[in-house]
Amino acid sequence: MPHARTRAALSALPPSPSSTGACTCSHPDALALVHTADEAAAILKVSPTTLRRWRRENTGPAYVRVGGRIGYRHQDLTDYLTSRLVVPKAAA
Repeated sequence: MPHARTRAALSALPPSPSSTGACTCSHPDALALVHTADEAAAILKVSPTTLRRWRRENTGPAYVRVGGRIGYRHQDLTDYLTSRLVVPKAAA
């Protein structure tokens, strides 16, 4: 069973239009699918400083750089959380 904190973080994300098969780039609210670093930090339950360190160390979720701004696509945050899912083995 997934860790409670991971389940809570995954459930904090709204459903992605890409999960319905729609292209997110043509979605009418495409800009709403890009979170600021502060929003992404809140979703991941880490500090914005941690996100900066992850970018510097080339770890953490994928991000988008447009001009001087950093953004996190909704699907990339979901993928990052999913990739960190730990399912403990049953006790023998």
